[in-house]
Amino acid sequence: MKPIHKAFLLSVVAGCLIVVSAVCWHSVEEIHYLKTFFPKQFSVEEAYYASNVELVKIAIISFPLILIIGISLFFLRHFGKDS
Repeated sequence: MKPIHKAFLLSVVAGCLIVVSAVCWHSVEEIHYLKTFFPKQFSVEEAYYASNVELVKIAIISFPLILIIGISLFFLRHFGKDS
């Protein structure tokens, strides 16, 4: 495999991991914001529902990126054997 292809695939993996990490961090910050904004009205049950909504958001955004990571790692492993 050409070094440029290997570098491109590694940068794709790194970029996807950065995006997934940023989405997860944003979700945690959003729940924390809701908790500080509504300290008395925000019950444990509402916190549970808010965390479920954030989990669905993370899953929707992260699933395609995790597939891209998997495909990139497959190509790195498969074509890395040729050189």
